[in-house]
Amino acid sequence: MNCLPTHPGQDPEPAAALYLSRLDHESLYSNTELRQAISETTAELNEPDALIHGYTTALLRLDEADDRAGHARRKWALRMAADLTRDQANDACGEEHAGAGRPAPHLRRAS
Repeated sequence: MNCLPTHPGQDPEPAAALYLSRLDHESLYSNTELRQAISETTAELNEPDALIHGYTTALLRLDEADDRAGHARRKWALRMAADLTRDQANDACGEEHAGAGRPAPHLRRAS
């Protein structure tokens, strides 16, 4: 079962901004770093439609060699955007939680 939306144009703008950002999708980031990357990417593109257009174009142009990494990056961007949204809702309710870019304490790697 594929959990990704069928078309990148359906993805939320924060996910598009994270996908197009300079962040490495295989690294961990704080919520602040993720939000900063979203702000910077959005500001660089300047026009409201440019973000989704650039994101959709980048995904549609993936060739077979880039396909796996591109889809992994998209899944990461969607997950981080969803986590940021959930974290904002939890903050409003006063709940404690791991940051969007950080694994939950019980999921951290053993040393």
